[in-house]
Amino acid sequence: MRIEIQDLTKRFGSTLVLDAIGLEIKEREFLGLLGPSGSGKTTLLRVLAGLDYADQGQVLFDGRDAGTLPIEARQVGIVFQHYALFGHMSVFDNVAFGLKVRPRASRPSRREIAASVERLLALVQLEGFGARFPAQLSGGQRQRVALARALAT
Repeated sequence: MRIEIQDLTKRFGSTLVLDAIGLEIKEREFLGLLGPSGSGKTTLLRVLAGLDYADQGQVLFDGRDAGTLPIEARQVGIVFQHYALFGHMSVFDNVAFGLKVRPRASRPSRREIAASVERLLALVQLEGFGARFPAQLSGGQRQRVALARALAT
């Protein structure tokens, strides 16, 4: 998916957080956002994911206005700084969560979900960790679970 950000502006009260941001992310391109605390990185990601809205400007996914898309149709995953893993759920269930809560019409079968989770756990080098809980993992392992969960959707 190609993402275009055009003149995106966001304020929280009188604080300008995003100031006419313009950016193009090409299909299959990986991008890292770097900057000091308070520079708007998380706000930009929240707008892309549909968790927040810009005051002005536009986000386009493959040329389509993302503002018209429901959150689940955006196919945007975010790995938060503190991972936001569900402590009461196993690693397997954390990774599978986004797939299991999809609307029934677009939800993969249990077998497909299990295969996706196992493939993603292998990708992040956590084979055999599916039954563990976040409290039983190192910080780096938790980060990889969060990454697998974001990739799953």
